[in-house]
Amino acid sequence: MISNSVGIFTTDRDLVVQVWDTTLARLTHINSGEASGRSLTTLIPDLESRGLMKHFRRSMQEGVVEVLAAAFHHYLIACPPQTPSPHFKEMRQRVMIAPLEHDGGIAGLIVTIEDVTPRFDRDRDIAESPEQSLDNNDIVRALDDPDWRRREKVIGQMAQRAAPDAISALLISVRDNHHNLGLLNSALKVLRLSDVDTHSTLIEFLGGPDADLRIQAALALGEQKDERAIPPLMDALRDANANVVYHAIEALGKLGAQEAIEALLGIAESKDFFLAFPAVEALGAIGNPRVAPRLLPFLQDEMLRDAAASALARVGDEFTVEALARILNDPNAPTEMVARALAVLYERYETLYQEGAYIAGLCGRSIRPTGVQNLIEALGKAGVDDLRPLILLLGCVDTPAAARVVTRHLGHPELRNEILGALVHHGSAVTELLMAQLDSEDFEVRWAAVTALGRIRDKRATSALAGLLGKDEELAIPLIGALTSIGDPAAVEALFALLGTSDAAVRKATVGALNVLGPPEMVERVIPLLDDPDPAVREAGVRIAGYFGYPQCVDAVFGLCRDEDENVRRAAVEHLPYLEDERTPKVLSEALRRDVPIVRAAAAGAMAQIEASDAVPCLVAALDDEDPWVRYFAARSLDHHGAPEAASALHGLAQSDKFQQVRIAAFEALWKIDATLAASVANAFSSSANPDFRRAAALAPNNRNGTA
Repeated sequence: MISNSVGIFTTDRDLVVQVWDTTLARLTHINSGEASGRSLTTLIPDLESRGLMKHFRRSMQEGVVEVLAAAFHHYLIACPPQTPSPHFKEMRQRVMIAPLEHDGGIAGLIVTIEDVTPRFDRDRDIAESPEQSLDNNDIVRALDDPDWRRREKVIGQMAQRAAPDAISALLISVRDNHHNLGLLNSALKVLRLSDVDTHSTLIEFLGGPDADLRIQAALALGEQKDERAIPPLMDALRDANANVVYHAIEALGKLGAQEAIEALLGIAESKDFFLAFPAVEALGAIGNPRVAPRLLPFLQDEMLRDAAASALARVGDEFTVEALARILNDPNAPTEMVARALAVLYERYETLYQEGAYIAGLCGRSIRPTGVQNLIEALGKAGVDDLRPLILLLGCVDTPAAARVVTRHLGHPELRNEILGALVHHGSAVTELLMAQLDSEDFEVRWAAVTALGRIRDKRATSALAGLLGKDEELAIPLIGALTSIGDPAAVEALFALLGTSDAAVRKATVGALNVLGPPEMVERVIPLLDDPDPAVREAGVRIAGYFGYPQCVDAVFGLCRDEDENVRRAAVEHLPYLEDERTPKVLSEALRRDVPIVRAAAAGAMAQIEASDAVPCLVAALDDEDPWVRYFAARSLDHHGAPEAASALHGLAQSDKFQQVRIAAFEALWKIDATLAASVANAFSSSANPDFRRAAALAPNNRNGTA
């Protein structure tokens, strides 16, 4: 019978040998005691001189797999072949060097060394004397087969026979080196790449006589994510060694073994704490809701309560909320544990059903004053990990005390969403508390207070928020957003005062707010803006007048199409289509031909909204404009009009414009006008290295049907 032909060793980051398996000891005549703990350069002195060290360094530094081919490098460790060779003094070795990954980094290397001398002997013998047969052993004859596929299959079988020695060495190393499962999993992954059947070997160890190996095999099988391990792991639940059973339970949980539920429930209900605890945890990990009723009684068992609460958070329903709330309402409640469980249950319902509010409502109705007090006290001494669930629950209960304590945490940046959610749940009851925080020296606190007030929409906050406009520049846009959300016209006066600001973003937000809040009589405030000496104010006035389409402002807006400031002209041109005036086509055509680029682009975009007969010829001419954004908006507007006379010009742009946004806009317009002409462009786009072009081509049929 052929001997095992693949051995392994592992190293740490300093290339000091950690594991040296028995197969490798037999292949190289270097036993584990001699190799373990020694530097690789000491063990293989010619590693550097033969140019092999660079492969180890590259695998360690770059995380890549390096292969040393026997045909080129011959061997890594000089030693005679297992079976005397008529052709080679040293064993021919195929070597694979791979990184061992752990916690996101590289912790060392795993190296497999395969004796491929028989294959090289057979190949040479066949080359010299194709009819020669050396041995009557079936496997050796197979290695003599001229069909390379047959030889590869036998080599693979030989590699698989190396598994027990290699994996046994790895498992023992894990046992002796603080259960470093991360390294084991990485090593097993590499062995699978080497065609080693790790699964069968682990199953063999799980049923073997060595209890330590059974434990390590159960641990490893739980990490391999292979459902074939479930039946043997269930058999291991009857193992005489409690530690083996413990790790088999954990592994079944990690594998999500639905078929193991009854067996695990039986263990949990046995009251053997050592095994019941992991059984309850495994049931939670498996995640089948039908186990929830049988887990509820464990909440009354102080030894299993934590595990049961965690499991029920993953499988429970509304009855779980009531059961956990009853525990929380006890003066001596394990508050943090209950809060964590309820928070997980809330998140599960929100993620799966968008019904987190249902769980929050149940919590609010089930938590009594004692429970609220427990949460408040726990919040005062909680670590970072427990703050979030505690605040989430305090947001569910409608009491002034809960609102006050949540408000005190306004400045906590990592809990911003939870705090805002809790405060919004309390609604107008916290308005005054939040208004008091608007003067805080902490920007995060002020920001959170403004945001919460905007979401609560209590008009009592309007005056306080409006009073900060122009004073707290960092909060200008959040303040405007909050006032817009509240929707109180009382903020209009303060907003008008911001229209002359030099900050374009603030000015834009202010115009948007006034467009939402403005009462009908606001036109009297807008008319003077159109003649203001400040161009920023005139621009804002145009945007408001154009949005509402005030008849009293129409002539003034047309006049501003010739304003000395290009931003004012752009705003006026953009809003002409909303005025429904017969002068609009002519003014837009004039702007498209003669104005500066940003105004021409605005005119091209506005022409999508008018149906004048001369709009299409103007837009076709604009496809030759020197400015890419004018060409872009012209193509977009032609897409809206669907004009056949534009097909040729759009085709040219789609094929060769220098700017990708122009090409894509022209191509999309062309699909609507002439799909046949667009097809050649679509082919070019589909084969392009540019993902935006490929995406446009993929969407083209939808664009053709008008459903983009």
